[in-house]
Amino acid sequence: MPFCPQCRYEYRAGLRQCPDCGAELVDELLPEEQSPPSGPLVTIYIAKDMPEASLVKSFLEEFQIESFIGYEAGSAYPVGQIEVRVAEAYADEARELIAEFLSAPPEDPTL
Repeated sequence: MPFCPQCRYEYRAGLRQCPDCGAELVDELLPEEQSPPSGPLVTIYIAKDMPEASLVKSFLEEFQIESFIGYEAGSAYPVGQIEVRVAEAYADEARELIAEFLSAPPEDPTL
């Protein structure tokens, strides 16, 4: 069945053009791109190294909070403190999640 890439509706076989917007129909839809949240990025965590920053970034993304790693440019590999940044709109939520994550007791590997 063909789909309209603009309206994202499915139409009956045989149609070549969307009756609503006039766009040429396609065989399958591409995933919708999510626009990044508006507003500036703010630093919500400073990691001591790249593995720690990557861990925090992965953790936030489990909660659908897009994050970015920033470090001083000019080196092939980041050295020193590395910032984890999120859109300002998600800063408070991200800080709370990280605080809970860091204060949680380690899991008992014998369980």
